Amino acid sequence: MKHLYATRNCSWHSLRSPKGDFLLQYASQAYRLLGGGESILFQPSGPVVTSDDHQSLTLSFYSGGTSGKPEVVKHNEHTLASSVSGLVGRIGSSPIDSFCCLPLWHVGGWMQLERAWATGGQVVFGDYRDLLKTKNHDLLVGKWISLVPTQLHELLKSQTATDCLLRAKGIFIGGAAMNTHLIQKSRSLALPIFPCYGSSETAGMVTLLSSDSFLNLIDGVGEALAHASIRINETNQKIEIRSSSLCLSRGDEDFPANSWLKTPDLGYIGGSGSLVITGRSDRVINSGGEKIQPEIIENLLISSGLIEQCMAHGEPHEKWGECVVVSICPRGVKLDELKKIVKNELPLHMQPKIWRTMDALPLSDMGKRKN
Repeated sequence: MKHLYATRNCSWHSLRSPKGDFLLQYASQAYRLLGGGESILFQPSGPVVTSDDHQSLTLSFYSGGTSGKPEVVKHNEHTLASSVSGLVGRIGSSPIDSFCCLPLWHVGGWMQLERAWATGGQVVFGDYRDLLKTKNHDLLVGKWISLVPTQLHELLKSQTATDCLLRAKGIFIGGAAMNTHLIQKSRSLALPIFPCYGSSETAGMVTLLSSDSFLNLIDGVGEALAHASIRINETNQKIEIRSSSLCLSRGDEDFPANSWLKTPDLGYIGGSGSLVITGRSDRVINSGGEKIQPEIIENLLISSGLIEQCMAHGEPHEKWGECVVVSICPRGVKLDELKKIVKNELPLHMQPKIWRTMDALPLSDMGKRKN
């Protein structure tokens, strides 16, 4: 049997930065193994051959996914191809050229190669911080870039990077919800933002909101792509997904065709048909019998303009079960002003009991905040 990877032509290069060179070497090694019919496991140090009891060639990724703990998520050529097909059905079949700055050992990074292979596109590897350099001023012309909100937040501090982003064909934003402040700033700059939603289990995005809709004040992450269906569980408001791009398995759990993936994400379908994410059930803080969405606290603090980033979470408390804790940066922020805002805007049970300041929030290698 001839595998799809054995017949694909690649067009990629590095910006000749340390990260770009590493990603190029990583991609080349993975491509050689897949082209030879080997199933592989993606690890940060490099792809490795893995034995597999599935009949098809498999690509395995480590992911926290919807389980909240690292597990192996297994895909094959067909689940990944289905994800690409769904995206092409929304944005068109012209070559999808990308600037790839996400780790290839995560689905979000690897799918940029899949899209390029399927559409005859090109991939340039580098670091998102490369956009801060004036010599890369036109790097994103005609290209797509995938970022998580924390990366976009950092880039928008620089006029050089902002000018570069304005030249992009499109900016896919996923991995976490954009806060209100970041949404407003992106709209005021008329950035070509395409909010999306998906997971490692679904081989990336299953919804997409167009840039035009985003700039026209439509909220959320868009409608389901053609290869996927979205529904909201009426009992708990959790998002459930059925998709032809759904993984073969996650950990010890197999997913037969047409299975519904139950996620911990909470949301609803807005009047425009766009999926709106309201939070994650596994982040809800239970304090004194009251259930608190940390995103509400985070959005209020960010909108103050006094801080750059924050994260609210619960910690065990003898009296309340959990108490609200916030970590914020930068370290020298004026806490008295923030506490005054919180006191005026939030009910008592939602007000943080513990405040921590730091130079920067801890991030994963995908640029996401570590909860």
